[in-house]
Amino acid sequence: MLVRRSAMVVAVMLGLVACQDELPGQPADTPISVAASMPEFWKTAPSSDDKRWELLRRIRAIDVCALIPRSVLARFGEPLRVEIDDPDSCSATFGSLEHGKGTEISWALGVAPRGYTWGETKRDEVDGITVGMLRDLDASPQLEGQLTERSCSAIASFANTVTLPLRVSTPLGTEPCPAAQAALTQAMSALADEPAQGTSPDTPDTVLLGEDPCAVATALGVQAPVLDQRLWGCQFSYRDGTVDVDYTYDSEGLVVRGEPLFVVNGHKAYGDPDIDSEFGSYAAVLGPELPGPDTYAGPNLPVVRVFGSDRANVEAVLRATTELFPAR
Repeated sequence: MLVRRSAMVVAVMLGLVACQDELPGQPADTPISVAASMPEFWKTAPSSDDKRWELLRRIRAIDVCALIPRSVLARFGEPLRVEIDDPDSCSATFGSLEHGKGTEISWALGVAPRGYTWGETKRDEVDGITVGMLRDLDASPQLEGQLTERSCSAIASFANTVTLPLRVSTPLGTEPCPAAQAALTQAMSALADEPAQGTSPDTPDTVLLGEDPCAVATALGVQAPVLDQRLWGCQFSYRDGTVDVDYTYDSEGLVVRGEPLFVVNGHKAYGDPDIDSEFGSYAAVLGPELPGPDTYAGPNLPVVRVFGSDRANVEAVLRATTELFPAR
């Protein structure tokens, strides 16, 4: 029954390409057509470091799940699950949760301040916005007959350095790229309106939303070069090494397996049993668990992870970051 339903979902998705105008809020029927009509903000590169920092703040304020809302997902089929995987990404699953039996759409927001590397992706460009798509069998034709599912990756890369990657996986016997094109068209159309955090009922209100992962660099009195930054991560030099700070959602079991380090404002921090390797991380839990089903390693939690090769540096930056989050 699930397999039959999955096939029906895919048929609906493939049919979207022929009826794009029925999708709510879509001004055009292809991603490149949407690109031509997007506001100037998306077609203009930041002209200074201040504008680059402002762009990061502005994009972090966008609700990623709202880019393909439930009202649109319903046209792809009834989703079994919609979940936010990280503050910058969202996914929806249809038909079956079993690998290779159902259909999944996943999408995210990011930045590529030094430019996006396209590789083999086929692409079109208009007004500084590039749209690309890569079919699994075009990327790896030698895998035909060996795949357990089909997939297609699509991405919009904007002149302002923002990226919108999207992936669709479908059961064998289907072509995933028409559905990827339909989903990317919708996501780009919604992105032009910049839906605020909390727009989607599937986006949990966590302590990370609205926060700047580079705030700890300012607190420590060090510079964080804006060209090295990610949407929800910050990299900078500290003392005699480099550290990476990531605001993320992580499974409880993967965090608490490490050695307890300290408690700040009620937030517990843990070490990494692998820190003696070349690169390791420490983590602190910043808020209560996210709603939704547990992962294989327990519930998801809002977490700050600090990566580096020096144990003392990593712990010091983790402590300083955790201190920025008051008790709740």
